[in-house]
Amino acid sequence: MPFVEWEARYLLGVDQFDIHHKHLVDLLNEAYDIFVANEENEAELRRILEELADYSNYHFNLEENWMNQVGYPKHKDHVLEHKRFVYKLYEFNKQFKDDKANLTLEIVSFLRRWLLDHILNCDAEYGRFIRKRPAPNP
Repeated sequence: MPFVEWEARYLLGVDQFDIHHKHLVDLLNEAYDIFVANEENEAELRRILEELADYSNYHFNLEENWMNQVGYPKHKDHVLEHKRFVYKLYEFNKQFKDDKANLTLEIVSFLRRWLLDHILNCDAEYGRFIRKRPAPNP
């Protein structure tokens, strides 16, 4: 059973970003599977943390540019949320590289909590905004 089941309530109505969010949930589930298997696989843990960081940056850049294009009024606050998350991922990656630390439940739980909260609250706000103000999908 996945750590996070993808649900319709995560959909924002912006197709490209809904696909991105689904991929981020899939990456989170992959990280959790590695944790649960208790594998001593440093390369696999490093790969998943780096992929989460890289894909988050890719997604955030597209999302932020799109918000700017459509005139989303909370654009700056949203960018700040993204920066906080990227910094936290950077810390996790640095900890893993420096200490060869295992992926802990604390890290996986943080990722789950942040991602779902962000999608259901911050991202849902721009979903409501765009439904009220028709604009092209990215």
